[in-house]
Amino acid sequence: MPKTIRELANEFGVSKQAIRKKLDANFRANYVQTVPRNGVQTLVVSNSGYLLLKQHFGGNNQELGKETFTSNTGNISINTIELLNQQLLTKDNQIKEKDEQIKLMQKLLDQSQQLQLMAEKKIEKFEAIPSEKYSVDKNINANDIENKSLKSRWWHFWK
Repeated sequence: MPKTIRELANEFGVSKQAIRKKLDANFRANYVQTVPRNGVQTLVVSNSGYLLLKQHFGGNNQELGKETFTSNTGNISINTIELLNQQLLTKDNQIKEKDEQIKLMQKLLDQSQQLQLMAEKKIEKFEAIPSEKYSVDKNINANDIENKSLKSRWWHFWK
């Protein structure tokens, strides 16, 4: 008895998309028919096509001798899952290393900012000290210069 794609997918434990991928043009021409069921045109696979699909989906597991994990996406071997788990662990380790690097960079940035702030404070402190001396010296020097200029000029008497 011919079976629909949904019936085949349920029987083999794969998705309908996995069955449709195997229905290429040559397979459809030889093994697939369109039959009205409940007033709707439905694709059905003949018995010989069913045997080919059963050999493909059901026979692979026995040939490989491996356990498989069945999901909506089809059969995935345990080796594939182990490989993916190893890759996931590797990625987790890389992320941890990056987190540590980010923490170190943040610490160095904080230290740099603190050093910059201390340097600016010292510069301000050193600038404040000479400017006071300079301003006092400037006043003294200005008076001395004015007195000297008055003494050296003879016309200051007429002012």
